[in-house]
Amino acid sequence: MLYSSTLGTGAPTAVSGLILEPTTAWVGKGPRPTIVIAPGTRGAGDACAPSRGLLSLDPEALALGINYELPITHLATAAGVRVVMTDYVGLGTPGAHTYAYHREEATAVLDAARAALRNAGAAPDSPVALWGYSQGGGATAAAAEAAATYAPELDIVGTFAGAPPAHLPTVMQAVDGNAIFGVLGMAAAGFAEREPALLGEILPLLNDEGRRYFRETPTMCIPDAILAWSRRTSRELSTTGESFGDIARCSPTLWRALNEQNLGQAAPTRPIMMATALHDDVIPRDQVRDLARVYCGAGTPVTLEQDSLPRLAPGFAVNHALPMFTGLESSLHYLMECFRGAPAPNDCAAILAESRQ
Repeated sequence: MLYSSTLGTGAPTAVSGLILEPTTAWVGKGPRPTIVIAPGTRGAGDACAPSRGLLSLDPEALALGINYELPITHLATAAGVRVVMTDYVGLGTPGAHTYAYHREEATAVLDAARAALRNAGAAPDSPVALWGYSQGGGATAAAAEAAATYAPELDIVGTFAGAPPAHLPTVMQAVDGNAIFGVLGMAAAGFAEREPALLGEILPLLNDEGRRYFRETPTMCIPDAILAWSRRTSRELSTTGESFGDIARCSPTLWRALNEQNLGQAAPTRPIMMATALHDDVIPRDQVRDLARVYCGAGTPVTLEQDSLPRLAPGFAVNHALPMFTGLESSLHYLMECFRGAPAPNDCAAILAESRQ
């Protein structure tokens, strides 16, 4: 599908996605509910768009997209729940994909819910839940924060935000030298799509390899970005030996742009389940827990789960990726209970007590 959404500038835009209408009857109370799935990191090339199917190959760019959210999609539709998945801005449509640009990810998620309800002929206040992990967790958290002002008619009964990149400077540091190092180039291209001056702060400090990095990564999907750039560091790409984080901290323009997209500048008005992993080497645990404390302090009911897998292959994102699959059952159960009107569990007493220790 194509649906209308809004850029960070306020201008209208077209976003692609997919809707799955289940054949299974909904046996719960009220009308059939809808889950919006905000995809995790696919990459930035159009071949990476989830709506293109399980696998999508761009032979020219040699980019391979993999839709790894299909398990949650099938589980939800089997329960009689309508599913809509957004491709986000610029992933499958013209222009750069604004990766980790939370303001646009939020509107893409909320407008996907609106589009799915319109397509089904459902009432605009039919029950909706949001599910996302990693990039998707940032998108659903951002959407839950923005819903009251951007889409007040939506009845968002609950949100799952797994491993959300809440504080972008912290996440940038964690990803530098990681297997998915290529995503920093994707993010830079997306941010520069909205503020072209940002690249002017970076490009003069790049060596030849750095310029190749910023030229190649915006057309890549995660598998090919891993093959090409895994475990590289940004210090190798600058003429000064500075990291991208160092460069950002020394540039008021870059630092502002990054921090404007941090989560926690508002709080969801409805319950949210958050998840993190003890040894997540991509999305650091502490910045997820910090966000949970912010939400609790604002009165949002928060359920916080922590995966305790032992450290596995540090730097290769294993402790980041596996919890998405091991947590599928609990995250979907949480949202199904929200649809049924059950009181949301609330871990805020423990979360806030921990912050005082």
